[in-house]
Amino acid sequence: MKNIYFIESAMHNRKAFDKSLRNLTVLILVCAIVAAVCRVFFWEYTHEALVTSWRYKHIRYIADVGWPATVYTWGSRFAMAFIVIYVYYRYKQDLRKPSFGVSDDGIFINQQTLYNAFVPWQNIQKAELLGPAESPFMRLTFKDYTALLKGQPFILKSIAKVNFKNNPVLSITKGETVGNIRRMHEIIQEKTAPAI
Repeated sequence: MKNIYFIESAMHNRKAFDKSLRNLTVLILVCAIVAAVCRVFFWEYTHEALVTSWRYKHIRYIADVGWPATVYTWGSRFAMAFIVIYVYYRYKQDLRKPSFGVSDDGIFINQQTLYNAFVPWQNIQKAELLGPAESPFMRLTFKDYTALLKGQPFILKSIAKVNFKNNPVLSITKGETVGNIRRMHEIIQEKTAPAI
């Protein structure tokens, strides 16, 4: 569904999102700087040695040993891991669209492990409003989580499938959305209430 008219919507919490990306950038830079500094001292404080594998005792190989080799290896590995996490975190949501929205036909979810997912009213089992009055959160329970995952990118679908398999519940919190969660809950209750 490309053109959805939202009755009520909530945008992404850009402050929290930007803070997370900034923290990941700092971690990447720290790891890269540590690896670069170790590379400067690499040949002074390392030497080649015959090393036995800790897992397979019958395997031996020649490796560089010393503190720069160890710190360089871990620093570069952590830098690469944080880069992958940064890319995943940056592109797991479409920031041009709302984080959560309610329309006449269903709800739109664009947060956590769901990317631009549209859920029709028939797939919503219940919606609960929990938490204190000043910062409530909504817990949505779905009837069929496989229908929810249709059209999701492969990586997000794989992660979401594990999360929804045993417990098809999603929480909408103030930490990820900026909007009137209480009003959206009221609309969802109206739309999903059985006709009398």
